[in-house]
Amino acid sequence: MNDFIKFTGPADVLAFIPHTLGFAPQESFVAITMQGNKIGATLRVDAPFGLEPANFAQTTVSYLTADEAATGSLLVIYTDENTAGKPQPYSDHVEALRSELETAGMPLQDAWLVTSELWRNYHCTDTSCCPDQTLDAITTSNGNAALIYRGSAVNGFTAPAPFAGDETARDAIAAHKPDGWPEDLEASRAAWAKVLDDPKSLTTQTAHQLAGAFQHPTIRDYMMGDIITHAPDQFTSVMLGVFLTRPDWARVDTAQEVAFELMKATPEGQRAPMLSLIGWLEWLKGKSSFAARYFKLALEDVADYRLAELLAELVNRGLLADCTRDPKKAYNRQLNR
Repeated sequence: MNDFIKFTGPADVLAFIPHTLGFAPQESFVAITMQGNKIGATLRVDAPFGLEPANFAQTTVSYLTADEAATGSLLVIYTDENTAGKPQPYSDHVEALRSELETAGMPLQDAWLVTSELWRNYHCTDTSCCPDQTLDAITTSNGNAALIYRGSAVNGFTAPAPFAGDETARDAIAAHKPDGWPEDLEASRAAWAKVLDDPKSLTTQTAHQLAGAFQHPTIRDYMMGDIITHAPDQFTSVMLGVFLTRPDWARVDTAQEVAFELMKATPEGQRAPMLSLIGWLEWLKGKSSFAARYFKLALEDVADYRLAELLAELVNRGLLADCTRDPKKAYNRQLNR
């Protein structure tokens, strides 16, 4: 999905948020960076009930500064917090955010309040010029229709299918775990490349072979790197999304689909590498919320699985994959406001 979607109003922007997060936020602050007239990164944090405004603002903006191309920002406050006697919910926090965003060089361009029943401009309380809008205005917006037409879906998180094999699978996968010799590495990479080029060639035996290869940390890392074409040789750079040119995102989608297929043939206790792989690819696409859920599943499958812990830390710190900051390399970021 590389064609532009033109957003012509706030309802389009508000429709975009659940699509990019994968769910409709509640009691949340969602900040969006703008790169000129293009949408950059999207950050969701819990509503700051009881938190000191200045610290909340500084922490939130520190995450947003990872988007070095940002020239402005948007803010949406999702809350049903009672506003009796207050000009707007969380007004002190919003003001602190506005000040921090100005200092960071990404001034706040607009803000909206969304409740469970309506939405309106946050800064304008004059209903004669900024009347309350129903939530239907978001779901029926041109932006929402365009996103759905291009295959996006709210609550689109795909849970991995349960293991569908028999009791022999665990031993078969263990038997295919390489010893790490160079010839093992090359054989595993070749088998992986063949399936990425032709997913229909995946058989149960090949699935066990690849699942076994993913159990070896070094070979796993090479296989993950092989998904990205024209990437530097250094694994750390690849993992952080540092690519020389725009990745073949269709190949990335294929790798995710294959990983899901592998898990159908992989029992519990051996699925963590594939779950970590799927989460990492979601993170490269800029879908940190989805990535975090897959890393959590990986750690539930294998406690203290190191790769999942390291990747989850990237998400927890609010770090963005380097490729998401460059519109020419990013996945699905050609969305104009």
